[in-house]
Amino acid sequence: MIYAIGDIHGCLVQLRALLAQLPLAPEDEFVFLGDYIDRGPDSKGVLDYLIENRQPHWRFLRGNHEQLLLDWLESPNAVVTANWLLNGGHQTLQSYVPPEKLDEVRGEGTYTELREYIPSAHVEFLKKLPLFYDTPDQFFCHAGVNLDKPLDAQDADDLLWIRKKFLQDPRPTPKLIVHGHTPVKETDVTKDRIDVDTGCVYGGTLTAIALPDRKLYQVKG
Repeated sequence: MIYAIGDIHGCLVQLRALLAQLPLAPEDEFVFLGDYIDRGPDSKGVLDYLIENRQPHWRFLRGNHEQLLLDWLESPNAVVTANWLLNGGHQTLQSYVPPEKLDEVRGEGTYTELREYIPSAHVEFLKKLPLFYDTPDQFFCHAGVNLDKPLDAQDADDLLWIRKKFLQDPRPTPKLIVHGHTPVKETDVTKDRIDVDTGCVYGGTLTAIALPDRKLYQVKG
């Protein structure tokens, strides 16, 4: 069985509860679909938990929010910083940085001083995250795919950011696409593209889907 888990966004309590309810067998795989951080209360705690508890059969994919943080770490200019902070990065920094240090940050460029609070183990973990996981029957990614291109020729921007061009494309997919990124109230398991981002950080649920059975497991946000 493969269990795919949707966008966590710093919701550590719900992540722990969801994993605890899964009826796992030793051979089962996990695929985490990205967006472990930003917006929620404990991004640092989520990364600590995933890194400390990961198993050989756990696969972690990159989401657009991990990419936003990596962009900030590599090129912390005013535009990149503002883009990340406005998309939930401030909540992530709050989970890493002592409150008094955050209070001291003022003015353009000063957020660069806070990079040292992100542990090197977290940075290395994020840098190594792949953009997709491909199996004979499923293709796992964060946001979706561009159906104008074969699955082995997808652009990083599409895998991390695509929405309407994929979700509203009526053409059939080459295989089952399992993704997150776009919050939905309910996961429709009947389609050839299954969205398991059910908006935990917005008061929805954190969702895992078991494949090939397409059974859902959920914890309230």
